[in-house]
Amino acid sequence: TASLGSTVLSFGEVSAAGGRAGLTRSSASFRKGEVVGLAGLEGSGQGSFLRLAAGLEEPLDGLIRLGDRVMNGLDPLEFRRSGVTFLPTARLEEGLVPGLTLAEHFALAFHNRAFVIPWNEVTGWTEKRIERFRIRGRADSTVESLSGGNQQRLLLSLVPEAPKVLLLEQPTRGLDLESARWFWQQLQGLCAEGTTILFSSAELDEILRVSHRVLVFYNGSIVLNVKTDETDFNQLGRAIAGKG
Repeated sequence: TASLGSTVLSFGEVSAAGGRAGLTRSSASFRKGEVVGLAGLEGSGQGSFLRLAAGLEEPLDGLIRLGDRVMNGLDPLEFRRSGVTFLPTARLEEGLVPGLTLAEHFALAFHNRAFVIPWNEVTGWTEKRIERFRIRGRADSTVESLSGGNQQRLLLSLVPEAPKVLLLEQPTRGLDLESARWFWQQLQGLCAEGTTILFSSAELDEILRVSHRVLVFYNGSIVLNVKTDETDFNQLGRAIAGKG
């Protein structure tokens, strides 16, 4: 594994409402090129943590920093402009727009860069992304006509080039093994280029396989912060159950 870079994202004593447990006085920092898995029972705080890191929720207390910049009070668009991308687990409900085609999704992505959208360029770009990300669909396919795995491939294809921080909520939930393996190959390629990746997962074997480090959440608090090569299923399981 390549050596990790400087701190990209940090939480300092952050508390927040939301979810089943919210978040209580949580501190953690994340380095350039690091992959960190967030473990815990559903609603234990990891969902709030990801949304706070994306600017989708506001902290009640504490500081969120991107590099040296305090991000408290900034809207999600400013987080995105600063290099933070969030992919939710609810692909159709939060990540994509039902009724729109693949090409129309890429047109929206183009719209962030230009006021006039040349449709022939959008179509050409869409075809290239469909091929590159192996999406089983056409430029004129609506997103709801795609399988879950292909919706996830589409979401990944819409991620800006070289994001600073990529936040993923249950990224492989509902995917078959081949799709999950392919998805992580793409993510590890981003990691190698310096992207910091934080993801939640209910699968401990997935977290141990792909992460440098794991944070375990219990009842709104981070109860374990450990390198994956220094822990095991037993320790993680006890922490998830609040017995760590």
